[in-house]
Amino acid sequence: MMNKWLITAAAAWLCGPAHAALAVWMTHATHKIRPEAPRESVSSLALFGARGEYVAYQIAIRSSAPVVVERIVPDGLRDGTSLIGRADMTVYREAFIRTVHPSNVAAATGLWPDALIPTVDNYYHERRDALPWHVPAHFTQSFWVDVYIPRAAAAGVYDAPVTVITSASRGVARHIVHVRLRVLGFSIPRTPTLPSAFGFEGPPLSLVFRGHYGLLSNDQLMRLTRLFNVAGLKDRIALSGGSGIPAPMTYKDGRLRMNWREYDREVRPFMVGCPAAHGARWRTTDVRWLSHVFDHRMPPREQQAYFRAWVRHFRKEKWPVSLYALTVDEPHSAKQFDSANRRARIIRAATRAVAPLVTTVHASRLDLRNFGILCPVINDMDNLDDVNRQPELERLARHYHMKIWWYQSCMSHGCWVVGGRDTLGWPSYMIDQPAIYNRIMPWLTWKYAIQGELYYGTDIGFARGRKDPWVDQYHFGGNGDGTLFYPGTPAVIGGKRDIPIQSIRLMMIRAGYQDYEYLHLASRLYGRSRIERLIGPLIVSTHDWTKSPRALRALKWRLGQMIEARLH
Repeated sequence: MMNKWLITAAAAWLCGPAHAALAVWMTHATHKIRPEAPRESVSSLALFGARGEYVAYQIAIRSSAPVVVERIVPDGLRDGTSLIGRADMTVYREAFIRTVHPSNVAAATGLWPDALIPTVDNYYHERRDALPWHVPAHFTQSFWVDVYIPRAAAAGVYDAPVTVITSASRGVARHIVHVRLRVLGFSIPRTPTLPSAFGFEGPPLSLVFRGHYGLLSNDQLMRLTRLFNVAGLKDRIALSGGSGIPAPMTYKDGRLRMNWREYDREVRPFMVGCPAAHGARWRTTDVRWLSHVFDHRMPPREQQAYFRAWVRHFRKEKWPVSLYALTVDEPHSAKQFDSANRRARIIRAATRAVAPLVTTVHASRLDLRNFGILCPVINDMDNLDDVNRQPELERLARHYHMKIWWYQSCMSHGCWVVGGRDTLGWPSYMIDQPAIYNRIMPWLTWKYAIQGELYYGTDIGFARGRKDPWVDQYHFGGNGDGTLFYPGTPAVIGGKRDIPIQSIRLMMIRAGYQDYEYLHLASRLYGRSRIERLIGPLIVSTHDWTKSPRALRALKWRLGQMIEARLH
C-alpha cells in the first residue's frame, strides 16, 4: 500500500489550480542546485548517518509564475518509539552569488548557491530573513535542511513529512515531501580524528561588520571570533589565527611572561570541549603572533623563551591540544629556505613540544631534523605525470619523526588565471565547482595516509580591497578561494546580532570529515588493506576519483554497514 505521506504529496502536487505549474522536490546535499535547474518530481528521500553526525538534504521550488515560499516545516523524525526533534534541525535558504570569471575552463559563470541563511540561527536563536522568500517565475530556489543525529538516538529507521507552504496570487498551498533516515548503530567521535588548521583572520571582521578596521571593541571582536570558532568546530575543522588580539608580554631575568587572560577567554572552550559544538575540541592549534617573534628582531633568547612560554601555559592548563608553528609559507628562494631552517632550529632549541611546520614538498632543501610537520600542496604529492611522492615522504617522516600534512591551493584551479585542462580533476573549495569537489579531500587524505589538512583561509574575502563578500568572491583566480564564511550582518540576513554564515562548501567539508570517520573506524575494524581495496576503484589518486555523488554515497553506505556488522 502506498505510504500515506506519498499520497498526501501526490494530492498536493495534482490539486490546487493556484499551483498547478509549481514543482516542489528533494535532492541530496552533494548537489548544487542552480537557478536554471529543471523541475523534478522527487517527493521522498532516503538518508543515513551515524550518531553524532549531521545529515542534510535540499528542497527545491520552481514555478512558471512568481510564488512566495512562506514556511518550510520539517516534522520530528520518529522510528515508533524514539524521536529526533525539531531542535536538532535547521532550515536555511540558499543564497546565490554571481560569478563573472570562471575558476577554470569547466566552470560555468552566473548564479551559484553558496551562502546558507538560517530561518532561526543556532547562536542567538533569532529569526532571520530566510523566509518568507519571493521566488521569480522560471527560477529554481533551493533550501537546505540540516539534521543532527543525537548521540542518544536509537539505531533504526526514522521518517517524517516536511511541509512546504507557498502562496501566490490565487491562494495558499501546502506541499508535503517525505524524509526517511536510517540511524546507524554506532557513533562518530565528538572531536574529529583528522587534525586540521583552517586559517582565520580576526581584524577584518571590523571591516565587514562595521565598515572600517578597528571599530569593533576587543570584547565584540572576541565574541564574534568565538562564534566563528564554534561554526568551524561544528563543521569538524579547527580555525587558526583567531581574533588577532595579542597577549601582553614582558621579558625579564631570562624569562618571558605573558598575560594569557584574553587568549584564554577566546580559546578555552575549544581546548577542553565546546558545549555549543556538541562537546568537540581542537586537536591542534597554532602558536600565534609569530610576526612579533621573527619579523621584529626579537633577540634569540627571547625567541626561545616565547615558545617555552606557550608550552608552559598549555601544560599548566592541562590542555590536550598539540602546538605547531608555521616557519615559512611556500618557500621558493634559497633565502626563504634558509629562513625556514633557522626558525625551525630556534623552535627546536626551545622545546620539542611545538612542531615547526613548513609548506613545501622540497624536503631536500630543509634540515628535516628540526621540523615537526612537512606540508606539501596536494598537486605536488601525486601529480598529473603520476609521480607519487608519498612513499618518499613517508620514509623521511619515519626517519625524522615528522608528520605529513597537505593542502590545496590556487594550483587546483589556476592562480590568477582561468585554469586550463590541467587544473581539472583536483579537489577544490571553489563555489563554481560541483559539490563533490568540495567534499572529496578527506577521502584522499585517508587514502594517502596524510595526517592533517592545512587551508590558508576561511575569511580572506573579508579583507580583499573592500570587496563585498556577498557580491564578489573572486580571489587568486578562484571563486571563493580562501573564503568559506559570509558576514551575517542584520542588514543582510535580518535579526539583531552579527553571526557567521556558513557556505555550502563548508558543509561539504563537514560531510567529508564525517566520511573520514567511517574510513578510520572501518580500517580499525577490518584492517587498512581491506578498506583500501574497497575504495580503490572509486578513489584512485589525487586527480582520479569518482565524480558521482551517488557512487560516493553508496561507498559510504557500504562502510557503514561493515562497521555495524562488526560492532553488533
